[in-house]
Amino acid sequence: GLQKVVLKKNGKIVELGTKERTFNRAQRRAIMLRDGGCIIPGCDIPAAWTEIHHVWPDRDGGPTHTNNGVCLCWFHHRTIETSGWEIRMIDGSPQIKAPPWIDRTGRWRPATKSPTRLLDQLEQTHA
Repeated sequence: GLQKVVLKKNGKIVELGTKERTFNRAQRRAIMLRDGGCIIPGCDIPAAWTEIHHVWPDRDGGPTHTNNGVCLCWFHHRTIETSGWEIRMIDGSPQIKAPPWIDRTGRWRPATKSPTRLLDQLEQTHA
């Protein structure tokens, strides 16, 4: 079947929250649409093969909500806390910061591989 997912211009998903620890099917589909695959730069694992990671950890009270979930491949999901990569959410859109040995600028960058968002990033970069 089809599921309607509405994204705002900034990539924010319409609220799809749950009290469960694991993301439900509707949330997973929406996050996969937004992120387009593992959000770690250089990783080419497609969204269908990713796991949904709580940006604010569930164990620390982080909600199971589309505004707190991102796509990570199995490897990056298991190593995110020790790899030096940092993830944050700004108004429902994920951003990522590389470890200092990869990017000394320490800049936060939009994190998406979704075709629906890449054109917006390109336009913002050249504006």
